[in-house]
Amino acid sequence: MVNASLDVDDFDTSQEGNIQISQEEFQKMCEVLLNKVKNTLNAALHNSYFNANQINKVLHVGGGSRMPMIKQLLRNMFPEAEHCIEEHPDEVVAMGAAYYAYSLPSDS
Repeated sequence: MVNASLDVDDFDTSQEGNIQISQEEFQKMCEVLLNKVKNTLNAALHNSYFNANQINKVLHVGGGSRMPMIKQLLRNMFPEAEHCIEEHPDEVVAMGAAYYAYSLPSDS
């Protein structure tokens, strides 16, 4: 969307009303977060001794993967990779957590 209306009390319950925000304004507000995501990905690549061009598949999961700017960041960082975008990215996270929990040793 180019423009959106946000309900202020979703962010600050002491206030009421709506604010208008453009996609450009939202992207500007998120620049610091996007840089943190990019730095985290670069650190993971460095620590794993992989280069971005060695990654052949990127799975987009979690709420942030719905954001066009996150999708574009991942496509820019991993241009050669197949990008798997799930219809229900939060469900994929929950399923992964369930599989991981199942694999943990039990105390009983």
